[in-house]
Amino acid sequence: MARSFTLVSTTNAAGDVTSQGLDLVDLTTASFYVAFSGGASDLAGTLYLQGSVDGISYFNYPSASQAVTASTGHIWDLNPTGVRYFRVFWDYTSGTGNITVLAFTKNTVVVGA
Repeated sequence: MARSFTLVSTTNAAGDVTSQGLDLVDLTTASFYVAFSGGASDLAGTLYLQGSVDGISYFNYPSASQAVTASTGHIWDLNPTGVRYFRVFWDYTSGTGNITVLAFTKNTVVVGA
């Protein structure tokens, strides 16, 4: 079963933004997509995918930071992962524009017949 989630509805990216967390429960695959819009050609900063084992203390996921220097989409595809909770953190440096964060999960185990 596949599901999609909006972790950040389109919001002003001219400042740090932290998405809500996504609890994967017992899933081991997920994708996270970040889009910039609304004059975001001069936005600069760094995107971080962060993980947590308890849903409280988040840390940067290994090798999952992306520098942003222009309007573009960014995606992370996790398969498999043993981390239960994820969120996206936008560390703003300069510019104007908007940010949207989406997540997609899929159960890779067939249940039932």
